[in-house]
Parts: sequence; structure tokens; C-alpha cells
Amino acid sequence: MSRSNSIVINPFRLLADLAAKLDRLVDGVENQTSVLERTRESLTNYATDNNLRADRIAKRLDNQATAGNLRLDRIADQLDRLDQQLERLYESGENRSRDGNARLDRLIGSVERQIGQDLISLIDLASNRAHEINLRFDGLSAAMNAQARAGRILLERLTGSSSATEKGNVGAATQLTRKQTNGGREPLATNDLAFHQRALNRLSPWKGEVPSGFLVDFLGILTDANFRAQYGIEPSKAGGTYLETKIPHLDGTNGEWWFETVDWLAAAQDARDRFVMVTLGACYGAQAVGAYRALQLINPMPCKLVAVEPEPENFEWLKRHLRDNGIDPSEHWLIPMAISDSNSPVLFPIGAAGSGANNSFATNDPGERRGFIDRVIAAGKAPEVLSDIVLNNSIGERTNALLGQNSPGEMKIMSAVTIKDVLDPFTAVDFLEADIQQSEILVFPPFLDLLRAKVRRIHIGTHGAYNHQTLSAMFKDAGWDIVFDYGPDAKHRTSLGTFETCDGILTVRNPDL
Repeated sequence: MSRSNSIVINPFRLLADLAAKLDRLVDGVENQTSVLERTRESLTNYATDNNLRADRIAKRLDNQATAGNLRLDRIADQLDRLDQQLERLYESGENRSRDGNARLDRLIGSVERQIGQDLISLIDLASNRAHEINLRFDGLSAAMNAQARAGRILLERLTGSSSATEKGNVGAATQLTRKQTNGGREPLATNDLAFHQRALNRLSPWKGEVPSGFLVDFLGILTDANFRAQYGIEPSKAGGTYLETKIPHLDGTNGEWWFETVDWLAAAQDARDRFVMVTLGACYGAQAVGAYRALQLINPMPCKLVAVEPEPENFEWLKRHLRDNGIDPSEHWLIPMAISDSNSPVLFPIGAAGSGANNSFATNDPGERRGFIDRVIAAGKAPEVLSDIVLNNSIGERTNALLGQNSPGEMKIMSAVTIKDVLDPFTAVDFLEADIQQSEILVFPPFLDLLRAKVRRIHIGTHGAYNHQTLSAMFKDAGWDIVFDYGPDAKHRTSLGTFETCDGILTVRNPDL
């Protein structure tokens, strides 16, 4: 190998070259780092500027939102004030409307009172004129009759003849003349049905929509059909339709309702200042409501109803019937006791509401009570009955016999009031009605003088021929006007039609009142 062809490598030079390259590489990296640093600083500055801009934008948006909220708050305040103004305006309008209505009510009331007073004045004037004309005709008729009787008497004296009938007529004429002289009045003839039918015919019968479940009569009195279910009325089929009622005429099989209706109207017509009506054995209150309705239709005035009814279910029906017809039971006197001739407790049959079978007349007969004791002892039930009497005021017997119908009832010991108890709070009573299942023969006779002093008109449903005849004779002998007199359990033929009675009808009017 020749020396001239060999390559000599200097390691120091290589290292120096490598170091130089490394220095250049480091310088390049440092330059890149400087560039990156400047880029970072530029980006940081840019971000800061953007943040400042964003902050300024956010502040502007906040300021705008605040300003918007303030504007909205002002708008809301304005709307609140507007709402308050509208509320005040509404209240003002409502107050003015109430004031206007009150003024209209006062004006209407004033006009109605004036019209009512004018009508009353006209009616009173017409009534007075009619009364004067009737008196003149009565006087003329009486004078003509007197002249005729005087002529007959003179003829009899000249001829010497006279009949018992003529003598009786002269006696009656003398009695009538005495009544006219003392009281200036002549009573209607007994059972003058045509006169009362003419009065009924002057009324306008009710018409309108009948509520479901109710019956209605020509006066517009509503009756819950459940009260009449035992007489064949189907409550679910009653009412719920338009109805035009008719004036009642005495041409049906049961005429007692016609006479009761006439008495309601006549009692209402005679009333002055305040109307007081008493019903004994009120049942569900048909008589009380009827009298009240008649009063409101033809002669409205303050009214007090007194109803005596001992049967508990009837008593609840009574309150319901009053309310159904717009009458507040709390404003009237409802007495849940029996009616008798004394305040001694009575045995009263409870049950069979609405049937009218609750007869305490027979159950308090001494013989009936003695018979009951004998039956209890014979059956070995004395301890049970004694226990019921002491604990429950009941004799503990459920029976049909004492009620007289197929309707079980329980005999209870009940408190009793008398006619005196009922009448004592009043100076005058316009109408007293009684349907007390034979007890009328006990209840009325002891207080005949009190009745004459206080009661203007009495309607009694008599039960049995003896009761009817006894009471009719009692009132006649005491000088009462006998308005209606039809015995019980009979068919009566009249000029207005044929009708039947069950209880019997006795209506009397007090000549002193």
C-alpha cells in the first residue's frame, strides 16, 4: 500500500464541524423559539384585545338590557296604574249601577204603593158603594116584606085565620129585624153556594210550568206528590210540564176541598191589619198554606200561621210544604203536640203519615184504655209495657186496630194543648180550621165563649153524624152564623152539582166580629 493514496481523517476537525453545526442548529432553534414567543405574545395581545372588546360588548349589552328592563318596568307600572284606574272605574260604575237600581227600586216601590193605595181606595169605594146599594135594596126589600106581612096580619085579623107556618115566619122576621137593628147586618143564608161560586169565578186560575215531582192547584199552591202517594199519585210522573188550571166547581165526588178553598178566600177577604190562621191537626200543612196563598192573592198583609200537628213525620212534611211555597217556618208557630180538652198527656198513635188515621179520640176513651190494660195483663206483657212507658213514653204496641187502616202505628204518650193555649196569645184570629179525627167533640165545647170573643170564622171537618149534629146545634144556639152545614158520609145534591162528603162540613162565622 502506498502512502500517497491513503486518506487521513482529523477527528478534531470533525468535532469542530459538528460543534459548528450544532451551534447553527441551536441558533435556529432559538430563532424559532423567539418567533414562537413573539407569536404567543401576539396571540396573547390579540386575545386580550378581543376580551376587552367582548367586555365592552357585554357591558353595552348589559346596559341595553338594564335600559330595556327599566323601560319594561315603567311599562308595567303604567299598566298597573291603568288596571287600578279601570278597577276604580268599574267600582264607580258598579256603585252608580247600585245607586241607580236603588233609586229605581224606590221609585217602583213608590209607584206600586201609590197604585196599591189608589186601587185599595177604589176597591174600598166600590165596596162601600156596593154595600150601601145592598143595604138600600135590603131596606127596600125588608120594607116591602114588612108591608106584605102587615097586610097578611091585617087580613088574618079581619078574617080570624092564621097558620102555624105564617106565625113561624113572623117570628123569624122579628129575629132578623132585631139582628139588623143591633148590628146593621144580615148574614148570608146557610149553604148559599151560588154566592161563593160567583166569588171564585172572579179569580184568574194559575198557569205555568209545574216543577217535577209536584202537584199544583188553581191558586198556584205546590204540593210534593210524595204527600199524596198513598192516594194513587205516582210522584215520578208528577209535574215537569206546562199546566193551565181551572176554577173549581162543586161537581165532583168529594166536595170538601171546594168548601175549604172558599173558606180560605172568605177569611182572607174579611181580614184587617194582620191575618192570623190556626190549623188543628195540620197534617202536612195544606190548610195553612192554602189560607196564606189566598191572603197573598186577594188581600196581602202581615200573617201569622199556627199549626198544631203531633205526628212526627207529618210535622216534618209541614215544614217542607211551607218552604216549598216560599214560607219560612221559623216565622210562624208550629206546635208538635196533640190537641185535647185539657193539658193531661194523651195516648196518640204515631205512624201512617198523611193518612189522617191518627185518631186519639178513641184511644183515650176510658173503656178503651181499660180494655188495653186487660189485654196486656192477659198476654203476660205487663213488665214489657211498663218498661216502655217509663223509658220511652210508649206503650210498645204496633197495631192497625187503633189507626183504623192497614198502616201500622205505635201508641205514644204525648203532651197536649187546648184551644185556650193556642188562642191566648192573640186578641183576634181570622180563621180556625180543625180536622182532628173526632176529637172536635171534646176540643170545642169547653171553650165556646173564648171562640166567640176571638175567632171570626171556623171550619170543622166533623167525623160522624153525632159530632156533626151536636156541634152544629151548639154553634146555632150560641148565635153564630152557619155558613155551610153538610153532614158526613153522605151524597148531597145541590143547584151547583152533586158531591159527597167523608168528614162532614161545618163552617160558622162570628156575628160579633
